[in-house]
Amino acid sequence: MENKIKEHPTEDYRGLTLYQIMVGSFIHSENGSEGYSAMWGPDNETKDGNLRGVIEALPHVASLGANAIWLTPIFDSTGAEGGEKLQASGYFAKDYFAIDPHFGTEDDLRELVETAHKMGMYVILDGVFGHHGGVDKASPGGNFIDSTATVNERGEEGNVKFPESLEYFKEVATYWIDKFEIDGWRLDQAYQLCQDGHNYWCDIRRAVGDLCERRRSEGKEWGVLGYMVGEDWCDAEGISGRVYRDLGLVSAFDFDGKELISGPMSDLSKGGLENGWDDVVKIYSKPTERGYASDDVFPNLFLSNHDGFRLADHFYDQGEEINVMTRYAILAGYPGPVTMYYGDEFGDLSRDAAGSQPDNAARTSGHIMADSEREAHLYNYVAKVMNFRHDNPAMWRGEQEFKRYRNGEAEVLVVTKTDTESENKVVMVFADKDTTEIVDGVPYPVEVKGFVPELIRIS
Repeated sequence: MENKIKEHPTEDYRGLTLYQIMVGSFIHSENGSEGYSAMWGPDNETKDGNLRGVIEALPHVASLGANAIWLTPIFDSTGAEGGEKLQASGYFAKDYFAIDPHFGTEDDLRELVETAHKMGMYVILDGVFGHHGGVDKASPGGNFIDSTATVNERGEEGNVKFPESLEYFKEVATYWIDKFEIDGWRLDQAYQLCQDGHNYWCDIRRAVGDLCERRRSEGKEWGVLGYMVGEDWCDAEGISGRVYRDLGLVSAFDFDGKELISGPMSDLSKGGLENGWDDVVKIYSKPTERGYASDDVFPNLFLSNHDGFRLADHFYDQGEEINVMTRYAILAGYPGPVTMYYGDEFGDLSRDAAGSQPDNAARTSGHIMADSEREAHLYNYVAKVMNFRHDNPAMWRGEQEFKRYRNGEAEVLVVTKTDTESENKVVMVFADKDTTEIVDGVPYPVEVKGFVPELIRIS
């Protein structure tokens, strides 16, 4: 698909489409830094990814309709506790105010951010504010981390104590926005900042919001979004009771939704959609209807990530890419922010032929070209539906109508979405068997293949 310079992305969080890149396992560019030589992940896969590899892959990411990239941590982990495998993951930083030289330089990051912005994509960095790999010096502003072992409200222990460390991490959160014009944060194990009855994300999000507001008032185009999405590997009730509490964070990853449509993070025996198209209706419902405490939050729906199985692993035995296509179509129409994981657009697998799953197996080598006709077929569909989301705001913020019925042997779901602000109207047609449907507003019969949803723009 031809890449083109795209317009400035939406500042409405519901319209965000993130593309997750695990830097160390993605792509090594000979024009960049050396990378690591070992990392937690499957053997014989990339360990030496670098920022230059990400820069060179940006046209591919843009071709998928993504309007943001999320980079796993790039802060300097040289000499961090835990050894090279842990250091290469980036999740135990030694210096939060320097880029890991294995990944690249400040110039590399600055070029990456500027290039992404020119393509109409935000840049989201990964922040780990509840544990570290042995930080032992002050921040540029003279703040310190209190590394006292502290039990958070989830009952797990980290090595960052709040409120003593609050000023340090407020400085981290604002430093990279102001200096490099990044657009927000993905926040690892976000529950670690819920300590002793206080959600410290309230304080950090306020600092980020104040900075973005100041930058916006100064006429800055970038570094003004301030999107912050937390990871709390839990159900809706648990997330609501911690990171969403008091609207400390307004976005967190939707683990409930992920399991509903594409299977559990840790169980390959289930592939989601146990209740058929009823689960699509459920996933498109308001947050409170799905168990979240407020409709003022933005659960971020995803299909897989670096900690679980790859999406295609759930459907390996069937050997058909249509099962992956179905999930991407659902993702495209989700009324809120979404995240893709690199390689899923090609149906990459992370389990071996025997079905075994080595530790962190989803951290497979990145690539930007299809390796087979099957991969090309899947990529073309993913790019089609995700660009449809990009080009039609009704997909992510429209009013919705659902029509479910049986046509012969086919169970059919028609989702009509209308965005009054832009007068954009679309329909999504789901069916579990090949069928031909007459759809209101569409001036021709709609041919639908089983489990390969059709997306149509009406206006």
